[in-house]
Amino acid sequence: MVRLPADRNWTVILNNVILPRTGSAICLLVTLGLGACAPARPPSVVPSAPGPTLPLALTWLGEFTRPSASVYPLLSDSARFGSVSGLALDTTSGQWIGAIDDRDSTRVAWLTIEFGGGRLQVTPTRLMALTPGPGVADRVARESDLEAIVALPDGTFLMGEEGHVLDGEVWQPAILHVTRDGVVLGVTAYPGNFSITDDPGRGLRDNQGFESLTRMPSGRVIAGLEQPLKQDGEPTSFTRPAAGRLIAFERRGSEWQPGIEWRYMISPTPRLDGFPQICSDGENGLVDLLALTETTLVAMERACLLDAAGEHSANAVQLFTVELIGNEARKRPLLDLAKLAPKLSPAIARLENFEALAFGPTLPNGTRTLLVVSDDNFRATQKTSFLLFGIR
Repeated sequence: MVRLPADRNWTVILNNVILPRTGSAICLLVTLGLGACAPARPPSVVPSAPGPTLPLALTWLGEFTRPSASVYPLLSDSARFGSVSGLALDTTSGQWIGAIDDRDSTRVAWLTIEFGGGRLQVTPTRLMALTPGPGVADRVARESDLEAIVALPDGTFLMGEEGHVLDGEVWQPAILHVTRDGVVLGVTAYPGNFSITDDPGRGLRDNQGFESLTRMPSGRVIAGLEQPLKQDGEPTSFTRPAAGRLIAFERRGSEWQPGIEWRYMISPTPRLDGFPQICSDGENGLVDLLALTETTLVAMERACLLDAAGEHSANAVQLFTVELIGNEARKRPLLDLAKLAPKLSPAIARLENFEALAFGPTLPNGTRTLLVVSDDNFRATQKTSFLLFGIR
């Protein structure tokens, strides 16, 4: 529970989201009761509360949203920027690097991200194609389905191929080790039980594999499944959760070795008024992770829903805090993005296909920030959107 200091006036939007006010005071009663409203005063920092789970609260800061196929002045070919499915801060350059989910000429984008004067600005500066290093198959480097990325202390990156099938060819899930120049140095395979197979009762589901990747303070990397393995049960539905998995990888010399696994329960697909159908492969699923401590993460789950005519879509997006305890990943709600709708631009009133989490720019007072980023799928009906929150 968030404990709010008595000497401040807060607008509270469940779950655990604290929003600065921009107009006259509005009083929202919570379980404890906050008493009468006082003159509005926006918070400078997020209040903390006792307990081991972080973050305890998020402060809404700003949004950057652009339609698919927008023109970006620093790019020679803006049409190839979009579908950002993973994002990581590169401390060497002070820029961010985004994994682009496009199997045609696999590439990443470099971006500058700035927040000042209440305004979030995102500027793609260049696109970088991946190329194979010695011993790496050309198709792995140039045709991978990138869904996630983490930065390593040596200036290289790990990028996740989720596992997919295209025209009868199989790309098994894998972690690509990539240099700053886009050269794929090596490829780490997942254990065999995570493979795509012809067996209808076992293996990874096509295009519903490893969407998430994060690096812990100790250096180990954790990957998460979007939907359960076939042998672990069906994907989520409106009434049914699903048994997903997280798996850790630890570095041993130049290789990454798989280690401990955790059971992660994916929440049922949320219901949205006016959108009674689930999109194809749109069941609620785990789409990204962000490590806060060695045992605490933020998880993002996302679903896609259709109206009765099947003509319009809407997304349900939820954030959770996750504690790794034994072989269980225990989660609790942090934020339902639908609660944030009044603060968002009309362009994303029904949210978007949010798929990426990353730390954002640090605020002048030292507060860390969280970026939530959408994948526009290179579709004219979708948007590239960056949402920024202060975290504490």
